[in-house]
This record gives sequence, C-alpha cells and structure tokens, in this order.
Amino acid sequence: MIFDSEVDPASASSTLGPQPSVGRRLPFLSSLPTAPSSTVSRSSTVDPNSDSKSSSESLSECGVNKTSPGNLRLRSEHLRVAPKFSHIPLVVPPDLDCDEGSFQLLFQHFISRSMPSMSVDNVDTELYVSTLLPVIMSDNLVLRSILALSSLQYMLSHPENDKALKLASTCYSKALSAMRARVALSGTGAQDDRPDCLCAASLMLALTESARGDSTRNHVDFASHVLQSMSNSVRLGINQKLYRNMLRVCMFLRVDEAVETIPSPFTSAQLVNQMDMPILAGHLWDAEHRASATELSEECGLFQTPFIAGLLTVHHLARLRAADGATNIDKDERITQLLAIEMQIMSWEPALPHTSLRVRQVWTLWRLAMLILLYESPVDGKFWQASRRNDCYESFMKELKLVPKGHESIGVMLWPISMAGSCAQSPTHRELIQQQLTESCDTLSARMLAVVANMLQQMWDGTAANPADDNREEDLVIDASLISPESLQEK
Repeated sequence: MIFDSEVDPASASSTLGPQPSVGRRLPFLSSLPTAPSSTVSRSSTVDPNSDSKSSSESLSECGVNKTSPGNLRLRSEHLRVAPKFSHIPLVVPPDLDCDEGSFQLLFQHFISRSMPSMSVDNVDTELYVSTLLPVIMSDNLVLRSILALSSLQYMLSHPENDKALKLASTCYSKALSAMRARVALSGTGAQDDRPDCLCAASLMLALTESARGDSTRNHVDFASHVLQSMSNSVRLGINQKLYRNMLRVCMFLRVDEAVETIPSPFTSAQLVNQMDMPILAGHLWDAEHRASATELSEECGLFQTPFIAGLLTVHHLARLRAADGATNIDKDERITQLLAIEMQIMSWEPALPHTSLRVRQVWTLWRLAMLILLYESPVDGKFWQASRRNDCYESFMKELKLVPKGHESIGVMLWPISMAGSCAQSPTHRELIQQQLTESCDTLSARMLAVVANMLQQMWDGTAANPADDNREEDLVIDASLISPESLQEK
C-alpha cells in the first residue's frame, strides 16, 4: 500500500539544515518512481483506528516540527523545497520480522532523513530515490539494509528511547544475517545472484558502519569486489543509472580508507595505496560512454563524475609515497611528479553547468584539503611547499566559516575537515571545527562525527595551540577558481 502526503516546507526547515552539501533539512525530490502494481491508495485502505502512527506523527518523531512563517523566512537560505512522499509501503513485506508501525516509521525516516544525509542537494537525493526505491521494494536484502541504516540514525536521534535502541539492534543484526545468507547462496544456482542488489545492500551497510563510528570498512571492500567482479552481461543488464551511482558512491567511500594516519601541523598523512580505485574508475568511464549526454547532464549533484574523477588524486599521492618508500626516487623526479599532481588538482574538470552553489562550495573544500595533502608531501625530510600548505589551510577555514553549523551536509565534508582540521593551531579555528562537528552530531545522527571530533581533540591536546595564529593574515595565493562564489563575494 502507499500513501501520498506532502511535508510542509516549514516543518522541513526544522530538521534539514542548510544545503549541505548536504544542506539537508529534508532535501527534496520532485518525483518518485512508479509504485509496484500491487500498491493501492492509502485513503481507500487505512483503518482510522489502526495502532500504527500516522505519517505526520512518524515524521514528527523524526524531528520534523512546524515552524512559523517568520522563522521559515529567516532560514530560507538553508531550505530546499519539500519533496512529495509517495509510494511508501504501509504493509510490512513478508518475512521482515518487523511490526507495521515500526516499519512505516523507519521507512519514512529513511526517505525523509537518511537519503538526504547521503547527498548535498536535491539532485543527488532524487537520484537515490529513482534508483534505490525499485531495488528496495524488489529485494529483501536491500530493504533490510536500509532499515538498518534508518533504525540506527533514528536511535541516535532518540538515545533515551528503549524501543529505538531495540529496533536499531534488531534491524542491524537481521541485515547482517541476510547478507551472510545471500553471499552463501551466491554462485550456487539456488537463486538469482542479483549483484546490483548485493552491491546496493553492501553500500547501505557501509554507510551504517560509518554512522556507527566503526573503524572497519568491510562492506565498502565487499561492494568494490562485487562491482569489479560483475560479468559483462550482468554489467550491461542492470539499471545503468543505478550502476553509475554505485560506482561513484563506492569510490567516494573508499577515499576515507586511503588515509591510514591523518596529518598533524608538523607531519604528513600516511596514505594507503588502494589498487581498486583505478579499476572502479575504468568501469565508471565505460559506463559514462554508454550513457547519453542528457542523462549525464542531469546527474549534477556532488557525486557527478568530474568530482569523482578528482578523488583519484588521493590514489596518485598514495602511489607516489608508496613508491618513494620502496625505492630511492631522485629529488627532481619526485618534484616533477608532485607538480604534475598539482596541475591535476588545479585544473580539476569543472562542475557540470547546472551544479548548485552548495555543491560547488563542498567541492572547494575537497580541493583545498587535497592541496594541503599535496603540499605536505615529504621532500628532503620537510614539507614540499610549507607556505602554500598554510595558504590552503587559511583558505579552507574561510570557506568552512560559510558553512552553517548544525546541518546534515557535514557528512560529505568529514574527510576534508579531518585533513585540514588536524593542521589547526589557532584556538579560534579549533573551536570552529569542533562546533561544526559536535553541533552536527544530532542533526546527522551519526557517531562518526563525535569520533572525528575526539580524535582531533586528542591530537590538538598534544600540540600547543599558538594564539598568535589568530591574528595571522596570509596572502592567499590559491587560484581563484578554487574559491567558491560565496567566498569571493565576502571579499
């Protein structure tokens, strides 16, 4: 069964923050995929005496509260147009081991909060809706995986709720059991492998791992394995939009694993050379060639291919540092290679024409963090370009000040904040970074923010802050193309 209910934009403003780059407060979609033929209208079937919560009650529990028109206008810069929720099942699928009220609540929470937390603006959210909902409703493993993510985020938003705690534990356990069972049956001929669903479920569980603050990344590794191991017939037979998006999301999640040890004000980051990144990229380029220009132009959220291609910079740096540790590379040759990587970052393929300002701002933070990583590359026992590293750091902090506190976009900025934040020496900058992380914990409903905040604090405690840095004025030399339009307007 389904229901059609529209979330009031005012209510959306109370939970979705400025466009994040996940500026979400509910990032919102304009349309949803067609419901299964077995669905019927809610108005014709819902029992008014049912114990299950109404959609408005469930959304209220998720933190969507009414906001006065005055407050709404004050927060207009952080709002996205509220999406129209439809085709959300009201009947629990068979064998789900979940009561109807809990299922409705968690499914709505996934649509209204979890999907937005995985995107920067409504473009990526609409992409998730159009590609994920069909596999969610057709595959029990994917459904269990999204319920695991949704129940965890709901529990983190309601830490004192015993039912929420039990739901999170049960849903996560059931999802892991379903994954083990599916993997055991794969290749036996006992059932259709459906590698697209296996990969989608793995990515959902990977996001759940991240939200839990787990240090392991087993599900990302497995998703990468599935994407690499698909036969050509399967690769061409699955939904191509879903396939492209899974490749991009997998590569995005893999970048976090590439950093073994984050940098400090005086030491370089330790990177891991991930051999699967160029392989995944090759499959993505092939998929792009099969798509039409119109299809690709519509995929202009953060996870558009030009952005994902730029993430390969981390792989190139890791490969270079690994080679440097294995052999004695001539200093001039090393500098030549670093200059080549610098050129790649500075000439990063531009965003697609209709890319939003919020996405461009997040993109800028990633570029600056990568430049910090580049300029701290060790050459003769010192940073390659210490002054430029400082310039990039100062530029990064200027950009970060433009990001509203307490919104859900912080999730896609966690990697660059970790890279730049670990270099912070100014008490003011450290306070800003901690505010961004801690004030977003409740909004994003993820433990990983607290994990990163604690990690940075421990590092800072071992490094004396320099108050003089508060008054330090840097002559920024970063190419203007790397600065967001919002930042330029501030000057």
